[in-house]
Amino acid sequence: MTDMADSSTGSRLFVRQSSGLVRDVSVTNALFFNIAAFVGVGLTLYPIFYSLGFIPVWKWGPLSEYGWAAIVTGLFCVLLAIIFASLTSVMPRSGGDYVFTSRITHPFLGWLEAWTLVIASVLIIAFEVPLVLRNLQITARIIGIGAGGSFFQDANSWFTDSTGSITGTPGFIASLVVLAVIAFIVLLPTRTFHKVVTALAIFGVASFVAMFVFGLLATSRSDFEHNLPQYTGGLSAAKIAASGHPTFLPGHSTDILGDLFSHTVFPIMLSILLFQYIGFQYSAYIAGEVRGNVRRGVLIALLGALLVGVIANSVYVDLISNHFGFDLNVSWGAAYWGFNENLSALPMGQPNAMPLLGVIANGSLWPIWALISFAGAIFPLLLCPVYINFISRMQLAWSLDRQLPEWFGEVNERLRAPLNAILATLGLTALFLFFQSYNALPHFLATTGNKLNLAGTAWFSITMAILTWTMPGVNAILVRVRRPDLVRNAPFAKALPWVGLAWLVFPVWVYAFGIIKPIWDSITAEGVSKLTYLETNGILDALIFYALGVVIYFVMQMRSRSAGVDRDMLFAEIPPD
Repeated sequence: MTDMADSSTGSRLFVRQSSGLVRDVSVTNALFFNIAAFVGVGLTLYPIFYSLGFIPVWKWGPLSEYGWAAIVTGLFCVLLAIIFASLTSVMPRSGGDYVFTSRITHPFLGWLEAWTLVIASVLIIAFEVPLVLRNLQITARIIGIGAGGSFFQDANSWFTDSTGSITGTPGFIASLVVLAVIAFIVLLPTRTFHKVVTALAIFGVASFVAMFVFGLLATSRSDFEHNLPQYTGGLSAAKIAASGHPTFLPGHSTDILGDLFSHTVFPIMLSILLFQYIGFQYSAYIAGEVRGNVRRGVLIALLGALLVGVIANSVYVDLISNHFGFDLNVSWGAAYWGFNENLSALPMGQPNAMPLLGVIANGSLWPIWALISFAGAIFPLLLCPVYINFISRMQLAWSLDRQLPEWFGEVNERLRAPLNAILATLGLTALFLFFQSYNALPHFLATTGNKLNLAGTAWFSITMAILTWTMPGVNAILVRVRRPDLVRNAPFAKALPWVGLAWLVFPVWVYAFGIIKPIWDSITAEGVSKLTYLETNGILDALIFYALGVVIYFVMQMRSRSAGVDRDMLFAEIPPD
């Protein structure tokens, strides 16, 4: 890899180099890469997300508010898939929308969009790691219920400190073990890495099907409700279900159009679905490694993963939740997040994982429930190396553009991957896991126990991803005006501005009414601690990282100029292959 410079003329340097990546990723690999990137804990724990927004969850027709939000979000995300497929076909480089935004709109916005996405993604990894451990606990509890044995029956104490939570030294050590497994996977050579991801993702999808079939056909609600009290210290399903009224369970919608176009409740639910779907587009960020017809490969991978996401977040979760009791699942999930004040303790000490409900209803099938639950631990584990893989490609794109030191983009010949970027991401993840385990943060950054919390981490990631969702629409609108040379041969080129505008309406609506309006209403309300609200919901932390991203950009800009790099020429062309 060599730099090109015209030192004889004294002109400013135009720095370029080969990426060093190899096109080893098939369409199938890209599809399951996307699926692995967004499913995470959802395989078994989708019901807990009904109540993450701390809002009423209405029902209309066969689906819940969450299910309808999944369908609406999925329909709009088809437009996003078209934008990515079109732009990737003419800019098939690793870095995804960073490359698009930095070449079409402005390098600063490209950097800030990518920086905030990377930080949000690292926090999502930190969000998923404790849930890997949580799913291992649940798997053991299922074995304990089915086969007995105090070792499995006492699994709630695994990885926990004296408070019973996965935190402190036991939680941190266990999290580092999980991180070591993640490191083992992500440090495999690229071709082997994608084979492993594809195989494990297929296992996860098969477990989806098994949970759906056995959950609906091999269990009954009456058996579940009859057996539940012996595992909850006498707490009945009816009492759990009643605990969510009226805060989380308003009943059926009587004005569906009014609820869908609400300026309060539904946009918040849509923002949760954006959090759930983030990742379905990540094969576009490794486009520099996709072989064959990149446009076709990326479009198939995006739309295929999106279809799985829509079905899983609507039909799958709603049918199973209704089967065991919708009100129970919403109320139980709210207790897991700490929102349900009417439940003094979390039932069974665990969230309402679907295979856990299954083994309560039909203990004779415990091997099947345990296998599904184990897949529920594998999927969030798998999400983490997939995220680190795409994050490292983003850092490679940054380094090629001199947005980061060249060290981050050095590609290891054995791995065919930017090793230093992977190691840096693993190190940052370990740091976040530390702050998630110990009371080590300043009080103004973490008013809840001086450490990161899962709900705050989720809302932090949603807030950080605003440019990730909006800039593709802006790029599609502007590309024919600002960079006609790049988009001349792109598929859907003439329709791109309209597709971009139609897409942009959706994230603007969601963030305006689902994020910005609730923040404004809360910080301007009387009797509300502004600092506590901003920290608890991850807003303050997000603002700090936005500011840090701005500082890094201008520092690297000055560094590049002092080295004589011609930044105008640098961003006039797409990065090298």
